[in-house]
Amino acid sequence: MPEVLTNTWARQVMAEHRELRADVARLREFLNAPRPAASRAGAHSWAAELSSRLSALHDKLFRHFRLEEEGGMVEEVSTAHPRAAGEITRIVADHPRMLQETRELVGLTLDYSAARTPIDVPLRRRVTALLDWLEEHERDETDLIQRVEYRDTAAAD
Repeated sequence: MPEVLTNTWARQVMAEHRELRADVARLREFLNAPRPAASRAGAHSWAAELSSRLSALHDKLFRHFRLEEEGGMVEEVSTAHPRAAGEITRIVADHPRMLQETRELVGLTLDYSAARTPIDVPLRRRVTALLDWLEEHERDETDLIQRVEYRDTAAAD
């Protein structure tokens, strides 16, 4: 049976989730391609490209999280579905941490660009971990929206 979203914010959030999935897939493709070692020729270009992609992701996430937090999702779901309040709180708590991790990764790419090897976890592994976290987070949000905001159009028949 077909389902329709009942709220404008829900349609917009779901559309942004599709865009974010595509962005993550492109970033994973970039990360999986060969790259030069930190002190080798081409490292600067690779790191500059990764930095640019992470900065763009940060900007998109910032706007997306603001939509979720201020565009109706948090308030409406929490009010209409009080049992989901804990889940909403957990989801929203991820937002500033994800943004902070993305900013830190931009800084690490700049270190890589300057031929300094990042001190902690290898850069690609850490970016991949962020992408995994983001995908899980967006799946949880999508699942929540579908559970609380989708309506079966046949119910009105």
